[in-house]
Parts: sequence; C-alpha cells; structure tokens
Amino acid sequence: MIVHSVLSHHPAAVADEMMRFLTSLGKGVPFCLGYGGLREEFDRIKFPEKFFLDAPTLRGRIEEQNFSCWLNATASWCQAQGHTPDLVHFTENDHLPLRSDYWAELGSVAAKSGKDFLGKWCMDRTNTNEQLYLHYRDDARLHRHLALISVHSDRRTLWGALADGMLLRWSALAALSNVDLDFPCFTEILIPSTLYHLGFTLGDFDAWSPIYRSLRHRPAYEMSDVRAMMPRKPFCCHPFKDVEGLPGIYDLVLPPGLA
Repeated sequence: MIVHSVLSHHPAAVADEMMRFLTSLGKGVPFCLGYGGLREEFDRIKFPEKFFLDAPTLRGRIEEQNFSCWLNATASWCQAQGHTPDLVHFTENDHLPLRSDYWAELGSVAAKSGKDFLGKWCMDRTNTNEQLYLHYRDDARLHRHLALISVHSDRRTLWGALADGMLLRWSALAALSNVDLDFPCFTEILIPSTLYHLGFTLGDFDAWSPIYRSLRHRPAYEMSDVRAMMPRKPFCCHPFKDVEGLPGIYDLVLPPGLA
C-alpha cells in the first residue's frame, strides 16, 4: 500500500479541487492533506482526511523551511487510520500526477531500487558547490543533530533531494518520528541527511524510472505546457501553479466518466 500525503496552503476551494482531482485519478489510494495555510481556510476544507500544521518551522524563511511536522503528522494520521503502508509519498500542492498508473510506477521504482528513501536529484552533496550544501556545511545546529544520531564514521556527510515527491518506506518514516527535528533547517537537506545518518539507504528516482522527468525548479508549468506534453504520456509535472485552472485538464488526464 502507498499512502499519498499532500501539503497545501491554498484557499479551501483550491485545496478541495486538488484533492478531488487526485482521488479521482488515484482510485483506491489512501490520501491525506496536511494544511499549512490559514486556520479559517482549513476549517472550510471539505476533504475529510485533513490535518492542520501550525509549526513555526513550516513558515520560516524558504532556506530554513522544515517540513518535518508534515511528515510526522502524516505518520500519526496513518496510525490513527489503522494504516501500516509499505510506502508513503509526499507531494506539494503544485505537483500534478498525469497518469492513473502513477502510483503503481512509484511502487515499481521502490521495488527495483530497494532504497528506503527516493527523491528527485537525491545525492550526496558533500564537498560540492551545490547551493544548499554551501549554506549548511558549517551549520552548528544541523551538525550537532547529525552527530547525535549518526551510525557513520563521517558525521559531516550531507545528502540532499527535492522536497516535492519524496517516497519513504514506512520504517524510514517511523524512524523520523522518533528524532527531534524541530529546528529551522531546509527539508531538502534535513530529511535526506537525517535518514542517511540513521542508516537508511537513499536513491534518485531518475536512476530507475522516467517518472520524474518533468519535475523541475522553474519555470512553472502553465496549462498550455501540460496540453503540449500529454502526447508524450508523462507521469507527472511540477511545479504546476495554475491550480485554480485544474478543471481545465480533467478531460486530458482523467478516464471518461471520472472528470
């Protein structure tokens, strides 16, 4: 089983539209929604499997935004629902699956790779000129945290991966729930590095599948871009910022009768 957790801060109507789209495309997939927007908007969301995220670390500067509260809340939601999934998938509100076999492909990549954590651009960033590594290579808080938990001799190793689209085995997610991650640190360094130092294995999706071929930092995809890419049958795209226009692609993506 794959549980799919979505992070959103959009107005209630937009969040509901995204969840309606996802649940229509991913039939049988358990979905939940972590909401980091305004409390009054959260209260208006009709999608029932939701939880509010009020951690200050979620709302910090972009280079210090920490999504660990979302991961922990997702694990708690799974336990409350009686789910013990094999895999848990995390996507932001601008991540758009475009095929009904998207979740089956996630499972296939996990099986082929054997990794505990998979992400886009997932790699050891140590001693590179990558921006996040340069920002955090001498961060005292992060290195104290890693030194306390590391099973490796080199406790200054830093891994990174795109925060959107992370795929974790349940054992890896459960282990994160037992570690104090409540401090300002960007998710894209904190989560992969923590898992590495806990002894879990990490891998990059692109080594096993084209599923994330259409994930990028920028520019954002527009509706015309999605229409143009559909003949190539992409599994998903990110970032798709025109979420208010989501109904416009239902006929492109959803099987007849589900739009």
